[in-house]
Amino acid sequence: MRIALFSDIHGNITGLKAILAHLDALGGTDLSFAAGDLVAGGPGGDEVIELLLEREVYMVKGNHENLAVDYDAYMQRMPEEWKDWAERDAEWLRANLSPAYWDLLAGLPLTESVELENGKKFLVCHAAPDDPWAYVCAQDTPRDVLQDTFGSVDADVIAYGHMHLHHMLWMDAKLLLNVASVGMRSDGLSSYTLFKSVDSRLVVQQFQVPYDLAEEEQLIVERGVPLP
Repeated sequence: MRIALFSDIHGNITGLKAILAHLDALGGTDLSFAAGDLVAGGPGGDEVIELLLEREVYMVKGNHENLAVDYDAYMQRMPEEWKDWAERDAEWLRANLSPAYWDLLAGLPLTESVELENGKKFLVCHAAPDDPWAYVCAQDTPRDVLQDTFGSVDADVIAYGHMHLHHMLWMDAKLLLNVASVGMRSDGLSSYTLFKSVDSRLVVQQFQVPYDLAEEEQLIVERGVPLP
């Protein structure tokens, strides 16, 4: 089984197209998961959701999807230094995201899971399975915090994003994967992870794919996207 994993698209439609083209060039995938923060930050509105639906990507709720659930609660959890941008970005999204897709974001689950051929369980979330805001997704997160967050989760492999940086960590028998970010970056690279289950072996490949940064920046200007 081949599973494609990406997260934190943040409206970067150019980067999303680039990683999907790279994935196709590698032979495609059996399943694809987008681990939250699909919009907010970049010029992609409806076309991000349309492309994910077209590709039959399973989507989970990130912290930015909570904007579509409860704006006041969303703003209360937003760090103070980001609140001004978050207000402007919310206004832009209301004008550039169709009501049907707004409702889709609000109704996304916190987790998705699949059973692999070897019986192992694979789970995708944005940060912690019960909290898409949790700051537990860094490579240097203390082991006791990881244990408290993921130790009781019924899964052998747990994939997430949120902190925008790739890593692979073993916690006892559990494999923890940060699949990094497609968007909210200025280096012209978007990241994704390709996971393969082959008999009893788990194979993980993590990629950084170049995209046309000038094209994305032009879309930001043309569409009047508020910047942080």
